[in-house]
Amino acid sequence: MNIQLTPQETDTLERYQRNVCERTSYVKVTCILMLSKKYNPAEVSDILGIDISTVYRYANAYGKDGIDIYLQTNYKGYWGMLSSTQLSELRNELKRNLYTDSKQVVQWIKNRFGIEYTPSGIVDLLNRIGFTYKKTKQVPCEANSQKQAEFLEKLSELLKESKEEETLIYYADGVHPTHNTRSTHAWIEKGTEYEQPTVSGRDRININGLLNANNVSDVIALECKSVNAQTTKELYQMVLKQNPKAQTIYIISDNATYYKNKELNTWLASTRIKQVFLPPYSPNLNLIERLWKFLRKKIINTSFYRTKEEFRQAVLNFFKNIKQHKSELESLLTLNFHLINSQSFLG
Repeated sequence: MNIQLTPQETDTLERYQRNVCERTSYVKVTCILMLSKKYNPAEVSDILGIDISTVYRYANAYGKDGIDIYLQTNYKGYWGMLSSTQLSELRNELKRNLYTDSKQVVQWIKNRFGIEYTPSGIVDLLNRIGFTYKKTKQVPCEANSQKQAEFLEKLSELLKESKEEETLIYYADGVHPTHNTRSTHAWIEKGTEYEQPTVSGRDRININGLLNANNVSDVIALECKSVNAQTTKELYQMVLKQNPKAQTIYIISDNATYYKNKELNTWLASTRIKQVFLPPYSPNLNLIERLWKFLRKKIINTSFYRTKEEFRQAVLNFFKNIKQHKSELESLLTLNFHLINSQSFLG
């Protein structure tokens, strides 16, 4: 098959080849370049992984239409089709409006700029400009960002105070792991399925916990029949015993009723503990919530426990051996909080 290119045509195709990222466009251009360099159709087919009939189809299309029409294809999913101004406008559009699939973005670009992308081409482009396809994050609509900001100002003062050895800050919360395997995202070989056994029960264990804000491997976990005022008092007694030299122990929690129990608060008045309450609907400000997520990732989502007791022991061993995860926890449990309206605070 004889395809001859002028130096200008070769330069145009090679520049297109360097810029294009969408596979179909790359193959079409490379096919013509290889044929012009005296590769036979069988070699082109073998190297590019396409049918030999496709090689002939591309060659005939190029010979019939010429370079300009050949490159005016629907397969324009490469970086160079949008200018920097257009890319900036696309980024702003994606920040303002939620697009649930690539075809919607393809249509917006076509309507706005008259440029067509394939769905796979637009996915490549979106990845390159810093967007990824993932689940939206649910947040409480009742959350008050102003109150959250005010709390973070207060937290900043507490953090300064806690730099002294006599003052400690702990985060409190209860967690209720359920004895059942949960599906999760993982790297799995293409064309295969990774089957996770499950149990039919819904048994759970109850953990009342405390997390040291300045030493995230300092976790106090109390297994209990129920997370309530009585077990919270028992948990608080544990932290007092563990820290006899601390003059003040701040415990930050949500607004669960058992934290505000009358008997508990009467007892607290005679201790070194001071409770600090998060604004309503603010799990994003409770550091220990990230520890529970880490627990699910390490223990619950990726392993199968045939009996509840096996599951229970795995959870308790996680807390018993918490220092094994110190480096990961220090990276995850930073004093970096995000408000519902995407503002942030660095402690």
